[in-house]
Amino acid sequence: MSTEELKKEELTQEPKKQSEVVSYLIFGVATTVVSMVVYGVCNSVFEMHYLVSNIISWVIAVAFAYITNKMFVFKTRGMGFAQLKREITLFVSARLASLGIEEVGLFVLVGMMDWGEIGAKLVMQVVVIVLNYIFSKLVIFKK
Repeated sequence: MSTEELKKEELTQEPKKQSEVVSYLIFGVATTVVSMVVYGVCNSVFEMHYLVSNIISWVIAVAFAYITNKMFVFKTRGMGFAQLKREITLFVSARLASLGIEEVGLFVLVGMMDWGEIGAKLVMQVVVIVLNYIFSKLVIFKK
C-alpha cells in the first residue's frame, strides 16, 4: 500500500474508533447503572455486607457487559464455540482482575479511610471502566 492509501485508510478508521469509544462509554455507564442498582438493592434493601453486595452486582454487571460489548461496542459477530469460549474466558478473567482491584479499592476507601460506601463505589467504577476498556480493546475483542 502506498503512503497515500494508508492515510486514506487511517482517516476512514478514525470515525469508527470514535464511535467505538462513545459506544463503550454509553454501555459502560449502563453497566455502571446495573451494577449500582444491584449493589444498592443488596446493600440497602437486603442489608448485605458491602463487599458481598459488590460481588453480586459484579456477576450481573459482567453478564450485561459481555453481551453489550460483543454486540454493540466491538461488534464481534462470531458465535462459534471456540470464539465464544475464548472471549468469555478472557472477559471473565479480565473482569475478575478489575473486581480484585475494585474490592481492594473499596476496602481502602471504606474500611480504612472511612469514605461513604456509595461514593467509594462510584470512584472505583471510574477506575474499573477505564481498565475494562483497555482489557477489552487490546486483548478480548481485538480484531
